[in-house]
Amino acid sequence: MDREKEEIKFMSYNVWSREDVKVYGRMKVIGGLVQDHSPDVIFFQEITPYIHSIFESFPWWKDYHCSPVPPEEEKPHFCLMLSRLPLENYACPNFSKTTTGKGYLEADINPEPTATKKPIRIATTQLARPVPPATMHFRERYAQAEHAVSALSGAAANVVFGGDMSWDDDADLPFPLPAGWFDASASNGRKQDWTYDGFWNEKAWEFNGYIASAPWMQTRSDRFVCKLRDYTLKSFQLVGAESIGTRYCVKKHTSYDPGAVDLMPSCHRGLVLTIVPK
Repeated sequence: MDREKEEIKFMSYNVWSREDVKVYGRMKVIGGLVQDHSPDVIFFQEITPYIHSIFESFPWWKDYHCSPVPPEEEKPHFCLMLSRLPLENYACPNFSKTTTGKGYLEADINPEPTATKKPIRIATTQLARPVPPATMHFRERYAQAEHAVSALSGAAANVVFGGDMSWDDDADLPFPLPAGWFDASASNGRKQDWTYDGFWNEKAWEFNGYIASAPWMQTRSDRFVCKLRDYTLKSFQLVGAESIGTRYCVKKHTSYDPGAVDLMPSCHRGLVLTIVPK
């Protein structure tokens, strides 16, 4: 059996909705990562109508089936699912506990050949984000994660749930994972790898003119959590850590003075997960 042909690859990327920060250049780099890694399924978060139109202009877009785009007046940014395979039984359930109208996207894909590849329920979301110091949404975020995982648990034998969970392992409770579920990045020995850099969230980590050191601003916000009866994890990697060629000078602070920082495609790194049939 050719294991490369048998593998199924997933990408999750919060593209950062800031259209005022070199948005076309950043999306070109993310589009290049899509082309390089050629995922079978993509989960995007923080897509704006304009970012959606940028992605639609790239050649690889036509290779994917796309989840429905919400009306422009409903949300300033939203999640999308793309799949080389048709999205079957698509739904967008709302969370039972949400102050922001959030929910998650889900659908079934049926990889071929069906004799060796079983159906997979795929899902993505962006959970309630912390807004320090006003509110951190700890309990709401946990309830949303618990709701989604519980609902997905009963929906299929194989589930890949990826996205921006807005999670901070040093602040949030452990991510709710029922029996049979696992955190793909942690299970691959990469628990400490950060996916979100809060440096780009202005003043989030600033106290009386002092700014926290870099590691305190980096969290494992994004992740893949999975329930796989008929598949096994082959690999997990982070992408999108390279500079896009723009450097910002940084105001000096007593506790942290990086001097200058390079702009990446997003304030988040992308995640690439590969699974293969057992």
